[in-house]
Amino acid sequence: MDTITVTILEPEAEKELDKLENQKLIKIEKPKKAKKKPLQFGSMKGLVLYMADDFDAPLEDFGEYM
Repeated sequence: MDTITVTILEPEAEKELDKLENQKLIKIEKPKKAKKKPLQFGSMKGLVLYMADDFDAPLEDFGEYM
């Protein structure tokens, strides 16, 4: 294994590294997310504010396939 030399300018940081040198690494787990409530019928009511009058009309680009 190669040795890496690090120069630390602040003495406080050097003290902290000396403390951490002999400690084991631990895995930090992400906090668990709260369960989402299931969607209920009608919960999205009022979301669409505008829809064109010809929304269901066939598109001109697909005319040859119809």
